[in-house]
Amino acid sequence: MIVFSLLAALAAAAQDRSADLDRAHEEVVAASGALREAEAKRERGVEPLPGERIGTAGGRSRFRDEYLDRQKALDAEVEAARARLRQALERRNALR
Repeated sequence: MIVFSLLAALAAAAQDRSADLDRAHEEVVAASGALREAEAKRERGVEPLPGERIGTAGGRSRFRDEYLDRQKALDAEVEAARARLRQALERRNALR
């Protein structure tokens, strides 16, 4: 009887571990997609929007603060997505 209880407990633990690993893998896939999306969004955002460039006295132009702020926000989104992926990979690898 004790042997059967032990085997049942081991089987349940293995099932839980397998489910945890499946969830961790799904998070890695989702985080990878989020990183690709953030990188693509940043790439599309490189071009200044209307009004984000201003003329200078020397006849040239420079980016306005709005453009620079937008670039910083896009970079921050990419970094957050990278951190999410890194954490997801660490969690999945710890479960292996």
